[in-house]
Amino acid sequence: MIVTIKHFEGNHPSFNILLHSVEGAEPFLEIKGCRIANGTNGPFVSYPATKNEKTGKWWQHVYAGEKFNAHVLELAQGGQPERRPPPRPAPPKSSGGGGSRHDEDRDIPFINPLHGRAFLAM
Repeated sequence: MIVTIKHFEGNHPSFNILLHSVEGAEPFLEIKGCRIANGTNGPFVSYPATKNEKTGKWWQHVYAGEKFNAHVLELAQGGQPERRPPPRPAPPKSSGGGGSRHDEDRDIPFINPLHGRAFLAM
């Protein structure tokens, strides 16, 4: 059995576990929505679960053995994309501070049909 991992980035990074019978074959089983969680004993694979709203208890959809979990954790951590902070918005452009205050007014479409008065072209 071959185990592969498909990572998904975003606000809540997750991954899918794909199980193949042989290298290069289509997966015969895919577990979606897994993630790496940090517990008191270190990181572990957190499988998809549903919370019972009445009791507050979480019900896991997948149970796996220790060796399988250790293998999946190793694969997931090894191929995990590097988390980067979201890009910051670009600061507003300035006139550069070197020119006069009127440099930024040069691209405004004014028509001056009369000397000494400016009218905005519409």
